Amino acid sequence: MGICKRAVLYLVRKKGKAALLFLIFFFVSAFLLICFSILSGTEQAARELRTNIGAAFYIRPYTQMTMEGGSLSVGTTPVITQQSIVEVIAATQGQVKAYNTEHYGYAKSEQLHFIPGAGDNEASNMGKVTAVRDSELTDVFLNEEYTLLAGRHIQPEDENKILISAELATENNLEVGDVLTLTHADLGQQDGKYIDTLPEKTAFAEVEIIGIFQYEGAADSADSPTAGKAANHIYSDSHLLVNLQEQQDGIFEGEIAFYIADPLELDFLLECVEAISSIDWDNHILRENDFQYEQIAGQLQNLQELAVALIVISSVLSIVILMLILMMRIRGRIHEAGIFLSVGKSKAQIIGQFTLEAWVLLFAGFLLALLMWLLCSNTANELLFGTLAQKRGTAALQTGGGGLNYLQPDLFRFILLFTAEAGAVLLTVLVASGAILRLKPKEILSRMS
Repeated sequence: MGICKRAVLYLVRKKGKAALLFLIFFFVSAFLLICFSILSGTEQAARELRTNIGAAFYIRPYTQMTMEGGSLSVGTTPVITQQSIVEVIAATQGQVKAYNTEHYGYAKSEQLHFIPGAGDNEASNMGKVTAVRDSELTDVFLNEEYTLLAGRHIQPEDENKILISAELATENNLEVGDVLTLTHADLGQQDGKYIDTLPEKTAFAEVEIIGIFQYEGAADSADSPTAGKAANHIYSDSHLLVNLQEQQDGIFEGEIAFYIADPLELDFLLECVEAISSIDWDNHILRENDFQYEQIAGQLQNLQELAVALIVISSVLSIVILMLILMMRIRGRIHEAGIFLSVGKSKAQIIGQFTLEAWVLLFAGFLLALLMWLLCSNTANELLFGTLAQKRGTAALQTGGGGLNYLQPDLFRFILLFTAEAGAVLLTVLVASGAILRLKPKEILSRMS
């Protein structure tokens, strides 16, 4: 009778002992499958997170103020030029995925009645304009303080396109697609009254409303002028203020944002940017934003370390438990081994049978654990990694797929895991069978008597 048939007959005959060993293999395999899946999943999630959440750095010019002779002296307002932007992009060696510019001004229109603020009058009834390259990349939209209700965002190729608030649109019965004529303006004060310091209008631009947004946040202060109210805020493309003669083409006074794909490169890129000599860093601020990547990555790292610790602990405990059980079982089968030896079976055949029995139960336990993990991995993935999809970063630049199952079983990895478990079982069987390997056939038979 071959060892395969003997192994099957033994397992059928000793159902209780076989069931116990099967359950041990099932729980050990299930636990290791979960731990290795989490270990692999956190690595994949970290890579996906870095691509999705991205990072940004910002360059903001600021006006220097000095105290001379007891009086405050205000310096000239520094600017950032398009040439400086080109140099920054070149210094980052292609790491910048997109950038956004900001410039500020004012505008009014005979077709627009702005929501009145403090001291509102005909001259001061105007709105503040923020001219941007891409409105979707502004902080208020990235942070979801503003939400686009209708239409689309401003894109770099747009000219004379604007976004207005839902409140301003309702006040003036406006909707996406309407065309207005805007003119330049500038808010000032005279004798305690808000005025327009540009009373003579020489620059006009026809603009199209391409989007309407809803804003959320703190209420306007009671002393906010009309142009300072959030409802009167207008976002425009970067060409509008140039056309209204409030900005020079290619020169920006506002903050410039640069978005990169990999937060791990942020510190290195900041060093490269700070080395640009054409930017006067005495009156420019360079700040960074990793969109909470460090905090989220730290959570993933903790989960990964926990998985490694559990793998080590469970592997050691599993080997110890298996060794104890197999030693007890095999020592109880010395009599059986002696009979096999007396009929001419070799020690290799006897150990082979013991190993085959264990491998059959291991395969059954591993297969059941794998099937159960296939059914449960989606739920476990949602519990462990579901919040990653809610993390905000450069949402407009995200390229990674959403809703991924980071715990999806990897067939190749699990074959390696099964192979490792089978090897561990073989090792424990060999150690547990030490008495059979160590003693000579006569010694085993004499012990039987």
